[in-house]
Amino acid sequence: MPLTTSKDILIRAYKEGWAVGAFNANNLEYVQAIIEACAEEKAPVILQAMQGAIKYAGLHNIVDMVKNVADSVSIPVVLHLDHGTDFKQNVECLKAGFTSLMFDGSLLSYEDNVRITRS
Repeated sequence: MPLTTSKDILIRAYKEGWAVGAFNANNLEYVQAIIEACAEEKAPVILQAMQGAIKYAGLHNIVDMVKNVADSVSIPVVLHLDHGTDFKQNVECLKAGFTSLMFDGSLLSYEDNVRITRS
């Protein structure tokens, strides 16, 4: 199944009264294990990558890895950037195929955090 957005999954989960698991994965084995376990349970999943995972594995490798495994199952899968502190990297992740992201401006001043988050 193609990747979907967290908004689509979370709206459905809220309406139907269930939770969605979100798991960080740094390599193919984690990606396969998480998605296959969720597929067995017929449970949508949010697969997360942090900046360290992107640095370790490479942005496009992570996207390709998750897309390939997600295409082999019939559950909704989200690829989420978890705690992205660099606005430019957030944009790069979206362009590369991430379907969800969380900008983390907690180390910035309140004003800068709000300004960047709004953009």
